[in-house]
Amino acid sequence: MLCWVALPGPPAPPEEVLDSCLTVDQMPLSAVSIDPVAGRMEVMEGGPASSYSLYLPDGDNRMLRIGYASGKPPGRDYLFVNSHRGYLDRAVGLSADAAPRLERPQKALFAMLGYLGERYLCLMEMHGQGSGTRQRSAYVARIPSRMGVEMSLYYKLAEAPVSSSSASSLASPARSDTPR
Repeated sequence: MLCWVALPGPPAPPEEVLDSCLTVDQMPLSAVSIDPVAGRMEVMEGGPASSYSLYLPDGDNRMLRIGYASGKPPGRDYLFVNSHRGYLDRAVGLSADAAPRLERPQKALFAMLGYLGERYLCLMEMHGQGSGTRQRSAYVARIPSRMGVEMSLYYKLAEAPVSSSSASSLASPARSDTPR
């Protein structure tokens, strides 16, 4: 007799992590540490034979290779941290809306988040223009400790919070008040 057991997938990131990713540009006060990934944006086009364009938000960082790979033709796009990949088409939706392809990856905000000893990759993109409805989408994945393991990506869409005058920008120094 053969018996198959289905093991549950990795748990979704905690709400605190998802909410921090959705407001990463405002550096909210929370128990989640936020290290923005910012620097010289580098876009690598591999030519007509290459099947991906790479968006590297910190092209100068050689310690952590973080970015977004966009497929040509569209499909099988993924986020990566070093050898870990998280595919957008496999992202688990935590809101009713389906996860869209990134509209403007060169404008998306990347951050490394820390919470309860775990590290997470965060990508946040703003949607909508001017005074119209503005929404934010966030992709979050816990970074596995073992090399080469695929990341489980989670997606959430939310209304953009009302910005306050005390909101910080990504140009300000990263918070380091929370231990990692």
